[in-house]
Amino acid sequence: MKKIRIYILLLLTIFSAGQLCAQKSQESSGKTVIVNGLKIYYEESGKGMPLILLHPFGATSSLWRPFIPELSKYNRVIAVDLPGHGKSDSMDTTNIYLHKKAAEYIIGLIDFLKLDSVNMIGASSGGFVTLYVSTIRPKLTKHIVIIGGQVYYSQQTRELITAWGPGFKNQERLNESIKTHGKEKGTNLERQFWNFRKLYGDPSFTPDVLASIQARTLIIHGDNDEIAPVSNAFEMYQYIKQPHLWIVPNGGHMPHLDPANQNEFLRRINEFLKNDWDGR
Repeated sequence: MKKIRIYILLLLTIFSAGQLCAQKSQESSGKTVIVNGLKIYYEESGKGMPLILLHPFGATSSLWRPFIPELSKYNRVIAVDLPGHGKSDSMDTTNIYLHKKAAEYIIGLIDFLKLDSVNMIGASSGGFVTLYVSTIRPKLTKHIVIIGGQVYYSQQTRELITAWGPGFKNQERLNESIKTHGKEKGTNLERQFWNFRKLYGDPSFTPDVLASIQARTLIIHGDNDEIAPVSNAFEMYQYIKQPHLWIVPNGGHMPHLDPANQNEFLRRINEFLKNDWDGR
């Protein structure tokens, strides 16, 4: 019974996101640039301090569209398709996806846009990339928000991926991934996700690395996250120098996607980015 519940949780978290990503509205703001030979796609709206939005693994920038109208009132929102996702080129077609390498392309995009400093919100894998950007070039990020992040893949995470099975051998899941990303990228992402169960060293954020982050950091984590144990949030909170922590009651891996949490998420994010957030 537990395995069935876990399977449903993962299916809803990642592939309901994929269905949202397949929506075609609001693409007029979409742009494509070449970063170190790689095509990177992003959607931009609003004015003010740049706010980079990074989606979970297997999703696209479309996942942020319900939040962009409010976020763009106060920020120059730049929602990016991570390398290998959506309309961005694959940085690597092997079975291994390295978030640190993806972060280098995000830094390249920021440099291309001639941005001296940015704020960032990253969910799940997007959170890994956000942490890497903030440790590779600490002065670049001023405020970061990490949703469902991990300092490393726990044994629980590896067991969940193993129990879920290889997506590239599940026709329904494979079809959904292909619908969102195209045949080549969709198939490759399924193989790469499957190999996270035995990947070590990425992500890898030891206490000394977390302590190098200079940005004010808001860590958002569901207290019922079965993919990324909540201990990850506490470890980030312990070692990052300017941390704030919001543990979402009854929250899953992506608690901000729960309609019941969206208004509160937007309120807290906007206050945090304006330095008004006091955790209440």
